[in-house]
Amino acid sequence: MAATVHRIHTARPRTLRACAEAFLDTIRSPNTRRAYTRRAYTIAIGKTVDRLDGHTPDGLPAPSRRLDSVIDDEIGAALESLWGTAAVNTWNTRRAAVGKWLSWCREQGWTAPGVPASAVRSTPPDSNTPVRSRTAIDRLIARRDIHIREKTLWRMLYETCARADGLLQVNIEDLDLTGRCCPVKSKGATPRTRRCGAAHHEYVLQTVYWDAGTARLLPRLI
Repeated sequence: MAATVHRIHTARPRTLRACAEAFLDTIRSPNTRRAYTRRAYTIAIGKTVDRLDGHTPDGLPAPSRRLDSVIDDEIGAALESLWGTAAVNTWNTRRAAVGKWLSWCREQGWTAPGVPASAVRSTPPDSNTPVRSRTAIDRLIARRDIHIREKTLWRMLYETCARADGLLQVNIEDLDLTGRCCPVKSKGATPRTRRCGAAHHEYVLQTVYWDAGTARLLPRLI
């Protein structure tokens, strides 16, 4: 009796560029705030992927590498080469965007690198508040004598890089628990006077995103 040979279908390798596009496709919304956020993520993630993929000897873009072939130190090196000498806020924003993308990839069950400990978040030069490590934040949140309100705020501040007064002004109905995001007032909101004399506050809303730690605590607090 003749044997039958069956082709085994395997999943196509997940490349850096394909995974980046899949993540960016999750940030879809017709409103301006979401479009601005998508542009910021596209810049950070797109340039990082370009740096990791490199170029051929002819100077053309090389084929995109597999996601599971990249290690943490390569992520750190790419961030340093792209924004190591940039302004502190630019570094923090780009680093957070790349970290969010890689964290999302791991949530999909894919083997993905992470932002290494060497590429730490920087403290703004006008701030005297030291940056706490993730381990330090984990130890604080694990304490039983801390109320869940403080635990949620600390975790949210760490994961979003937002300002405390901005997060504390967010209304519950503005929280997008599914998308893990919410709009906050950007820094520098100042009161201005209309020509008719009535004072009002002008500010820009920007969207911040949080990670799994906040996603676990926030529903419990609400």
